Amino acid sequence: MSALDHRLGQLLRIVPITCLSLLFLLLFINVVARTFQLAGFAWFDEVVQGLFAWMVFIGAAALWRDKDHFQVHWLIETLPPAPSRLLRILIALISLCFLFAMTWYGASLTLDARALTPILDLPTSLFYAAIPISGAVMSIYACVDLFKLTTNKEIKS
Repeated sequence: MSALDHRLGQLLRIVPITCLSLLFLLLFINVVARTFQLAGFAWFDEVVQGLFAWMVFIGAAALWRDKDHFQVHWLIETLPPAPSRLLRILIALISLCFLFAMTWYGASLTLDARALTPILDLPTSLFYAAIPISGAVMSIYACVDLFKLTTNKEIKS
């Protein structure tokens, strides 16, 4: 299981890094083309939107997996151990509620999307699919964290 988690962690890092690299490359090419008054890229906005969506949502899942997302530790660190643990459990439950809703509605949006992008004729569901995928990954890790918290196995916060 640890090897699978390691591979998933690598994939969760590779996807946003690749998207950011492609965004940078496309932006550079677009600036050069406009500077020399070359033909514009009509498809530019569509590709940028798709890459940005995947970068943001899969990047969020990578941060969630590594617990590198924004957190305020002040209250958890100032409370005694028992209330601190209860607060962490409550936070994990609230997070799970949000993540389940995000995954559910993201999947619904993805499955119901019938539109195509105007230039490339790509299904918009390709862009929306990042939402339920990242939500599912974050939900799994949140469930693991909740399990560790409720079974007194320590997790880093």
